[in-house]
Amino acid sequence: MDSSQKLTNTDVKKLNKNRIFRLIYNSDKISRQEIADQLGLSLPTVNQNLKMLMEDGLIEYVGNFTSTGGRRAQAITINNNARKAISVNIKADYINVDVVGLKGQIIYSMAVKAHFSKSSAYIEKLTDAVRHAVDYVGADADDILGVGITVPGILDDEKQILISAPPLKAKDYDFTRLISAIDYPVVVMNDARAEAYADHWFNGKPEDEKIYIMLGEGVGGAYINASAIRNGVHNRGGEFGHMVIHPGGKQCLCGKKGCFEAYVSEKVLSSELDMTLDNFFELAAQGNKNNSNVLDEYMDNLALGINNIYTMMDCDIVLGGTVAPYLKQYDDSIKERLVNDYSFDTDADYLRISDGGGRKSGLGAALSFVARFIDGVE
Repeated sequence: MDSSQKLTNTDVKKLNKNRIFRLIYNSDKISRQEIADQLGLSLPTVNQNLKMLMEDGLIEYVGNFTSTGGRRAQAITINNNARKAISVNIKADYINVDVVGLKGQIIYSMAVKAHFSKSSAYIEKLTDAVRHAVDYVGADADDILGVGITVPGILDDEKQILISAPPLKAKDYDFTRLISAIDYPVVVMNDARAEAYADHWFNGKPEDEKIYIMLGEGVGGAYINASAIRNGVHNRGGEFGHMVIHPGGKQCLCGKKGCFEAYVSEKVLSSELDMTLDNFFELAAQGNKNNSNVLDEYMDNLALGINNIYTMMDCDIVLGGTVAPYLKQYDDSIKERLVNDYSFDTDADYLRISDGGGRKSGLGAALSFVARFIDGVE
């Protein structure tokens, strides 16, 4: 609507319903009076909208607040099961499928072994997994908001083509056939951007400006400003893993040498040493000399890359991905390296290490459908 146009009574009613829904959504639990006070609405208006939201199945009453004198107020929250979105996270040799509720809480998870390929058999295996997940939670077709697919590679969003994905050994993969085989709306998203979106969803504020760095099987990320991911002119924004930190150095999957990814991906601490991340960090904590030396070198290279990015962007930085949870215990050591190698700041409080690594990290594409649904409540 043009901002110069006067709102009609119908517009005001729709706006009030959406404002009330958003406030409930952003609250763990809330009372009628709190809604009225925070939004400056009358209790009759609040009650009328709560009745409509209840009839729509979008909210539920979950007991009462502790009384401070008089009748105890009812506690109102979002019904997580009211709508659902499906997250499909594609890896080289398996597919993760999660059913996500309206609050972003995972209702059901499954993993399917499947080597990525362009074959009809692969598409069938993926679509069967989606159908199984929907059937398992007993969702009606109308309750499914959409399917968010995440892949580790560079995408042409407009043409829905995976331009390049070294971890999948894939180039110029057209998602059209896969999308048409799925019974619901589909969005395909770079996995690092999806993870950044999910982290911002659960931990961010609308006004945040930050860089998200995903440390996983590959290394990627995103630049987030005012809750929007900035993809760049050629849709390659956030490909921090292919920033060269050691010219002529270690070979990277992209074919170049010395990339950030070659020094700080998960495999540096796991498959290259023929062990799991759990094993690596357990031995490092026990004082194993080799593991301790590898970890020191890893953190040196990590700090080098972070400082390069921070120098260019001058904003908060979040570390995520499968490696991040293990690095939380080394937060002080990483920040010390950052301060020692940086010319301006005397602290590194701009850095936050995410819990990362869990299933929530791949939910960003699915949560984009939840965001659209919230916008449309009226």
